[in-house]
Amino acid sequence: MPAKKAKAAPARKSKPKARKAAPASQFDTLRKTVKDLSTRLEKELKARKIEARILSEAKKAREQLSAQVSALRKQGSQLAGELKKALGDSRSYEKAKADAQKKIDQLKKDLSARTSELRRKSEELKKLAEESAHRAAQIIRGEEHPAQEPEPVPEGAHMQATPVEPQPAESPASGDKEPSI
Repeated sequence: MPAKKAKAAPARKSKPKARKAAPASQFDTLRKTVKDLSTRLEKELKARKIEARILSEAKKAREQLSAQVSALRKQGSQLAGELKKALGDSRSYEKAKADAQKKIDQLKKDLSARTSELRRKSEELKKLAEESAHRAAQIIRGEEHPAQEPEPVPEGAHMQATPVEPQPAESPASGDKEPSI
């Protein structure tokens, strides 16, 4: 019979302690990775929340700013209209003032011309009144003077005044002239 060979001893597996240590270190590594990922995720969530809050605040600020800008535009257009109206009023007031000043100047010229004409006529009337009073006094005293020619009136005078001398009435019976009263 053939001889029996001896069985070889089965190969030993690795140490059980080593097997337990490997999964524990992998487990720790996984825990550390999960922890790192969760902290990253939390940081990213916080950053996104902050970004979302900043975006919403920026949107609100943009809306407020656009509302203020539109209100300022409206107010600016109203003020521009009022300014144009005020400038137009100012120009019309200045034009009216200039027209009134021209009218006043014209009236002053007319008044000056009329005043000088009135002064000249007053002096003429004063002279005529003095002459008339003198002649009347002579007539009352009974003095006779030859008929005098009236002084010529300057050209352009509006009032033609000719002194009227009393003519002595002639009586048919006598050749004497008597002054008429």
